[in-house]
Amino acid sequence: MPSHRTRITVIGCGHVGTSCAYAILQNHLAREIVLIGDSENHVHGEALDLQQAVPLGTPVKIFAGTYKDAATSSIVIMTVGTPGKFSGSRLDMLAGNAVIVRSCLGKLMAEGFDGVLIIATNPLDVLTYIAQTESGLPASQIIGTGTLLDSERLRHILGEKLNVDARSVHAAIIGEHGDSSVAVWSAAQVAGIPLALYPGAESLPSQEEILTSVHRAGPDVAMLKGNTCFAIAACVTRICEAILRDERSVLIVSTMLTGQYGLRDVSLSTPCIVGSCGVETVLELRLNEDEQRSLEASAAVLKHAYAQLTKGAA
Repeated sequence: MPSHRTRITVIGCGHVGTSCAYAILQNHLAREIVLIGDSENHVHGEALDLQQAVPLGTPVKIFAGTYKDAATSSIVIMTVGTPGKFSGSRLDMLAGNAVIVRSCLGKLMAEGFDGVLIIATNPLDVLTYIAQTESGLPASQIIGTGTLLDSERLRHILGEKLNVDARSVHAAIIGEHGDSSVAVWSAAQVAGIPLALYPGAESLPSQEEILTSVHRAGPDVAMLKGNTCFAIAACVTRICEAILRDERSVLIVSTMLTGQYGLRDVSLSTPCIVGSCGVETVLELRLNEDEQRSLEASAAVLKHAYAQLTKGAA
């Protein structure tokens, strides 16, 4: 791990990247924030805009930098890619975004980066897998934001429907950050009470309707405003916080599976203990038969997408 423990780099200065930088600034997580992007003027402008907010808070140096600057970062956040097109699946963006991510990854690793890499580019599970297999870094140091965002969307929906603080709702979405994700209803609870027994649960929409709402949450926001940025920035910032403070917090993120749930050679989301070295432990939920089958199907979708990408490049 790099000795420069207070530098975070964001590669990609679109809506997501700049929102991540601003959230990190507001949460006082770093003494230096490096921005890297395609347009020198745009990146410099974003850095200046962010830097001018610093006098109202904790001192932070924010600047447009290089991959050499990124290599000395504790954390690099990758948000590069083509603008999200939500008319279809996130997997539809794979071919184009794989080229971009591989290019950025190659430049970063050529400079000797040895920190934690957070992937926030869609389709992030396959791109997380590519980064884990091609970077040379330990798999623990590559983290996809995964279904952390989907799980928070589920908690929000349930909290709203049950008229309870969403922070008291404990519910997990695992698998692909996409249309094949799996809601672990068997483990869902509110303040320790199984969801099915919580007052008002009988009036909830069906599980299928709720999961569809989770799947549609991102595309619906993008259709209304043209992009999604704030919620994913909050997820990225939360992961950074767990790493930099060595919290060993349990977060639902995308990582390489090595036999959990009977699955290997695929990156997807499950609860993980996240600390200073990245993913320190991959946890395995106890799933019922339907949930296990759905997770296996989700893994198959991701493996097929990667196989098609590899076949197309051959």
